[in-house]
Amino acid sequence: MERTVKICMAGFGNVGVRFARMLLEHERSLRDEYNCRVVVTGVCTRTRGTVINPEGLDLGALLIMKEELGRFDSEYPGFTPNCGAPEMIERCGADIFIELSTLSVKDGEPASSYIRAALEHGMHVITANKGPEAWRYAELKALADEHGKRYLFETAVLDGTPLFNMARGCLPGCEVTAIRGIINTTTNFILGEIERGGTYDEAVAEAQRRQFAEADPSMDVDGWDGAAKICALANVLMNANATPEDVRVRSLREITPREIKAARETNCRIKYICSAERAEDGALALSVAPALVPMDDPAALVNGTSNIITLRTDMMGEISIIEKDPEIKQTAYGVYSDLLTIISGEWQA
Repeated sequence: MERTVKICMAGFGNVGVRFARMLLEHERSLRDEYNCRVVVTGVCTRTRGTVINPEGLDLGALLIMKEELGRFDSEYPGFTPNCGAPEMIERCGADIFIELSTLSVKDGEPASSYIRAALEHGMHVITANKGPEAWRYAELKALADEHGKRYLFETAVLDGTPLFNMARGCLPGCEVTAIRGIINTTTNFILGEIERGGTYDEAVAEAQRRQFAEADPSMDVDGWDGAAKICALANVLMNANATPEDVRVRSLREITPREIKAARETNCRIKYICSAERAEDGALALSVAPALVPMDDPAALVNGTSNIITLRTDMMGEISIIEKDPEIKQTAYGVYSDLLTIISGEWQA
């Protein structure tokens, strides 16, 4: 017998729209492979309105409104003015809450509160937001376990690359003792542009033109995006209970073209490295900083908007994953893959 899975969403920006399109594109395979029909019953946005219908919304119509109006039409059935995510969670009758709000690196809010409300309301949770894992992971994971629900976040750090799934499913019994990598697209691109002879300002402008750097790039170039990501990784994979306040951060702005040129003359490259390493006494060192990387290190060969993560483990040694020039489709896929994880675990016949 076909099951209906109801989902609701907080946030309907680029990732939410691409995820919604993915649901429509794979509607048949969800039915054929998972015996499942996915229905969206609520979508809440901060400035573009909220729509709720416990029986199911017309996802195609929502996408058209987003494209043509940039918001939800107030005449659309189910449009609910001045409705925040907690109210939507209460009213929409969903089984799964998908949290796609903007990162707050200072405290992980309001995403953490949204996730808490959904778990307490008996929903599974999927988030693309690294803030809750960087600030509240242990608390939220314990709450999910208490309610017998899944709390998943494959997209939070490395887009759709299955890093957390790999560690959870393929490394049983292994202890992760260190994490190191390039996990910020903007800074890796900027360093490459300066290497090719551009200035810092020119590199930032080009990243903004290509729409993967914000109008204010400080979150990336000053290391706070990286700090949130390395905390999320350390909290999930190393039981760190850290926050971005615990990370030693050095801004990319401090690196000069002369330093970059000098690095190449010593057969190295400067890369913006995020790392977490546990000492023998159990102390954890967290850092986000430019570093000299020898050319025989895989990280030295990661260019443009690509990323790399290396996990050092007690029994499997080092394992590296390279993500090649991710785009919004890969980010949306991370959300979709988490949805399939929940569906296959709870609803598959």
